[in-house]
Amino acid sequence: MEGIVNEFEEEIYSASSKKIINVAHLPERTYWVAIINDQVIGTIGLVKLQNASIALKSMMLDKAFRSDKREIAKMLLQTVIDWALEQNITCIYLGTMDQFKSAQKFYEKHAFTRIDDSELPADFPANPVDVVFYKRSLKYSL
Repeated sequence: MEGIVNEFEEEIYSASSKKIINVAHLPERTYWVAIINDQVIGTIGLVKLQNASIALKSMMLDKAFRSDKREIAKMLLQTVIDWALEQNITCIYLGTMDQFKSAQKFYEKHAFTRIDDSELPADFPANPVDVVFYKRSLKYSL
């Protein structure tokens, strides 16, 4: 995923960002990866929050696969949504950088609503480089 980091002039990680060495040491976090031909081409993760909510984290997709007809980004997001529904999660929050315009369009296309940072839960893991925030409520069908 080094390529994504180098796509932008502005840093996409803050000084407080952590490198994942062993996910077993992060019990409140869950991650998935998309792999093609033994190469990681995408990631998505979440952090469990209070009040049946999660924060979407580390959604990245290699540039070569962003307009791919296989819709890998959509599959990564759907993986988190399916997991969240199984866990009775009612809300997904996320933060992103202003420069990620295509990501913002992607989230809006997938039922995320832009919110002010004052609407984030108190336990939302804020990243200082994120200035645009979204929320998606999950509805259950009985």
